[in-house]
Amino acid sequence: MIRIKIMKKQFFLIVALICFLSGYLNAQTQSQPPYQFNYQGVLRNPDGSVVANKMIRLRLSVLDGSATGTSEYTEERQVTTTPLGLYVVAIGGQGAISTQGSIAAVNWASGLKFLKVEVDLDGGTNFVTAGTSQLLSVPYSLYSVKAGTAAPVGTASGDLSGSYPNPQVAKIRGIDVSSTAPSEGEFLRYDGNAWTPVKLTLGDLAGKDVTTSNPDIIQLTNATGAVLTDLSINVKPGNAGSVLVTDNDNKVSWQKATDAHLVTGTLSNITLDKLVDNSSDIAANTSALAKITVPGAKPGDPVFITVLEDSGDFSVAASWVSALNEVSVRFANYQPVPVSISGKKYKVLLIQ
Repeated sequence: MIRIKIMKKQFFLIVALICFLSGYLNAQTQSQPPYQFNYQGVLRNPDGSVVANKMIRLRLSVLDGSATGTSEYTEERQVTTTPLGLYVVAIGGQGAISTQGSIAAVNWASGLKFLKVEVDLDGGTNFVTAGTSQLLSVPYSLYSVKAGTAAPVGTASGDLSGSYPNPQVAKIRGIDVSSTAPSEGEFLRYDGNAWTPVKLTLGDLAGKDVTTSNPDIIQLTNATGAVLTDLSINVKPGNAGSVLVTDNDNKVSWQKATDAHLVTGTLSNITLDKLVDNSSDIAANTSALAKITVPGAKPGDPVFITVLEDSGDFSVAASWVSALNEVSVRFANYQPVPVSISGKKYKVLLIQ
């Protein structure tokens, strides 16, 4: 019980009783605490008689750390005393005229907390400090909502054995785990009876092929047919333009495309309508020259020209890279009459 004298026109005696039982019980019996606790007071005159049926205004603040600390929550309320001079408020509950902060946001886990009481006996906003007192243990039940679930105690069960707080894993999904501790590089494998530590060896994969039911998915299995999952395959990169090749000993290595006897080429479709003389006809029993643009072509690169449709009137006699980005084509007409090349389609293969 706190006895405080304040001066405002005349002497009053406020006997303040801070009751936290309601907040404690609510926090214990509800899954979510109401974030409020009761404050009760009795207002008396200097002669000890109660101030009955009078409207007053209260300002209540939860301070952090000390009696002069920073307010974490403040509310103002207007209440009327009972015939016995008693008034009751639920700090943090409904009915506040104004609030600053949130009672739910008060960090009960950090430092001491104090309740500062200010009052205006005329029900206005001319507040006078009535006193500040430390909040003790019960409001800290509000902290329990943030404290999380308490660690289990007693005998472990299910897949665990021993006692809390340090149980042991005895089973995985109901199957016993070997008591032998695994060493570096080992993993647990089910041998038909229990989970035992083993090392993966080449023998576990011997005789098994890399199989796939999807062109984009490679599936690896071990000697027992079990699918190996969560594997990472790291391939050391080769030089730019190199390719992976295998030799007669089934060894894989990076090689240059030229060393691997591989070639690369550019394939293009073209349609010819004009010869170099700007005509489209090849005279009877003669040959004629045409030139086409092939980006990237360099003198000395092999080039092949293929007619994509029947052309019995004439044939491709020769083709070569005559200049940078330029391919020359020699056509031969073995007919006794002129023939036209207009609209004929060809495919050009440039080897580099």
